[in-house]
Amino acid sequence: MTIRRQLVRLVAASVMPAALCTSLLIVYGYDRQRELVEARTLDVARALAQTVDRELARYQAAMLALATSPHLASSDLAAFHRQARQAMRDLDGDVFVLSDASGQQLVNTQRPFGEPLPPRASLWQVRRVFETGKPAISDLFVDAAARRPVVAINVPVRLEDERVAYALAMAVFPDRLGELLNYQKIQPDWVVSIFDSRGTIVARNRAAERFIGQRGAPALVERMAQVAEGRVETHSLEGIPVVAVFSRSAMSQWSVAIGIPHSSMNRALWKPIGWIIGGALLLFAAGMVMAQRLGARIAGSIRGLIPPAAALGRGDPVVVPPLHLREADDVGRELVNASERLHDRERTLALVSHDLRSPLNGMMMGAAAIERLAGRLPGGERIGVLAASHAATTRRMSGMVDDLLAIAVATSGGRSLLKIATVSAASLLERAADAARPLFADQGIELEIEALGELPEIRVDSDRLLRVFANLLDNALKFTDRPGRVVLRAWADSDGMHFYVANSGPALSAAELDSMFKPFWQAGQGDRRGAGLGMSICRSIVEAHGGRIWAEPDGGMRVRIGFTLPLAGVSSPAGAGYAGQL
Repeated sequence: MTIRRQLVRLVAASVMPAALCTSLLIVYGYDRQRELVEARTLDVARALAQTVDRELARYQAAMLALATSPHLASSDLAAFHRQARQAMRDLDGDVFVLSDASGQQLVNTQRPFGEPLPPRASLWQVRRVFETGKPAISDLFVDAAARRPVVAINVPVRLEDERVAYALAMAVFPDRLGELLNYQKIQPDWVVSIFDSRGTIVARNRAAERFIGQRGAPALVERMAQVAEGRVETHSLEGIPVVAVFSRSAMSQWSVAIGIPHSSMNRALWKPIGWIIGGALLLFAAGMVMAQRLGARIAGSIRGLIPPAAALGRGDPVVVPPLHLREADDVGRELVNASERLHDRERTLALVSHDLRSPLNGMMMGAAAIERLAGRLPGGERIGVLAASHAATTRRMSGMVDDLLAIAVATSGGRSLLKIATVSAASLLERAADAARPLFADQGIELEIEALGELPEIRVDSDRLLRVFANLLDNALKFTDRPGRVVLRAWADSDGMHFYVANSGPALSAAELDSMFKPFWQAGQGDRRGAGLGMSICRSIVEAHGGRIWAEPDGGMRVRIGFTLPLAGVSSPAGAGYAGQL
C-alpha cells in the first residue's frame, strides 16, 4: 500500500462521515422542501376556493336582490323577464330561470317571454329551496334548454306573507368559473381544477372542453370526500403522475385541486439540492486531488531515501539530498551517521584483525618449532604433545580472526577489506583440499576432489575464498556419518567458475535448505557445534565477490552447496568496485 493511496483513503475516511451527514441533510432538506412546496400550493388552493366562494356569493347576493322585484309581487312576469335580462347584463350571468314549486319554468332569459318552456332539470334543487327557504348551489348538470353543462344558483322568492312563491335560479356556464383560474399565477404544467360536491369537474385550466363534466381521478375524488384539505399521489386524467393538493369550501362544498407533475416537483426540489450536491462533490474532488499531490510529495521524499539506503548497504559513502520533508530529512541524517559509524567500525575491525594476525602467526611458528625440537630431545614426547595442542589452539584463534574479517566483509559490502588478485582456480582448489585432507583422514571420511577440464584464472581474495572452502568442508565433515564421503568439484563455463561441496547422509528438507544461510541457523535444534555463522559468512564472502551461493538436494547425498564466481575477464558489480583495492 503506497502512501498516496493511504492518504486518499484517509481523506475518504475523513470525508465519509461528512458525506453521510450531508446525504441525510439532503434527504431531510428534500422532504422539507417538498412539504414547503405542498404547503404553498395548498395556500393557493385555499385562495382559489375562497375566490370561487366569493364569486358564487356575489351571484347569490345579486339574485337575492333581484328576488325582491315588485314585478314578482304583482305577478307581472313579462316585466320581470325584461328586468332579469337587464340584470343578466349587469351581473355577467348566463341564464336566469324562474320556476314554481313543481319545477315548471315560468321565465327563461334565453327564450322570448311566453314561449313554452320545459320543466327544470334539477328538480331536487327547486324542492330544496321551497322546503328550506334558503339559497342552494347545484352541482354541475346538463341544462335541457341550453343543452350544455351548467351550474345553478337558486334563491327563494318570498311574497309579503313570507311564503316562498317562486325559485329564482341563475345558470352559470363553466367557462365563467374557468376565467377565475386565468388570473392565478400557476406553473404552466400544473393542472388546476374546480370540482363540485360530487367530484365532477366544473372548471379546468388545461383541456377544459375535454374534461368538464367528467369525474376527477378516483383516488383524488375519494380523498376529497374524506377530508377538507390534503394531498394524494395519483395520475391526472391525461395519465401524468402528479401530487394533487386540494381544499374544499365549507359554503359550497366545492373543492379546488392543484396537480403538480412529479417531473415539475422534482425539478423544483432538485435545483437547489443539485447545487449542494455539486458543491459537495467539488469539495470532495478537490480534497482527493490535494491528497494525491501531497501523497506524491511525501512518496517522492521517501523514495529519495532509497539510494542512500542502498549506498549504506553497499558500504559506499552516503549522500542525502534535501527531501523537503522534515521526517525524511531526519531519517537521511541518521543514514549518514550510520554510514560513518559503520565505516569507523569497519576500520577498527580491520586494524584489530590485522594486529591479532601477526602475534598469532608468531605463536603458530613458535609452536611448530617447539614441536620439532621436542622430537629431537630425549623424553620430549610430552612436550611435543603440548606444543601440538598449543598449535591447534592457535589455529582455532586464527580461524576466529578470519571469521571476524569475513563479518567485516559482510557488513561493509567487501569494498575496502577484500584484497583482490588474479589466481588460478586450480591452485585455489588444491590449497583448499590440502588444508582439509589431514582432518578428513583423522575422521575416516573420504574426500573426493574433481576438477572437470582446465580451470581458468579468477580475480578473488584468496584468503577469503579459502575461508569459504574451509567452512564448507568443515561443515560437511561435521555432518557426514561414518563411514561416508565428501565431494569437492570444480568446473568452468561461460557463466563463470563453479564449485560445489556435497556430503553423504540423510537428505535435508526444503525448509532446512531455505534456512541454511540465515545467521545463527543450526542443522538441528539441539545441535550447538558452532555459532551458526559459518554458512552466513560464506554467503557474504561469495556475494562480496559478485557471485552467488545456494543449497540444493543431490541424489544419494545429504546436501549439495554450490557457489559461482565471475571469471577474471568478466566484469561484475563487485569486481568493478574492487579493482582499486589491490
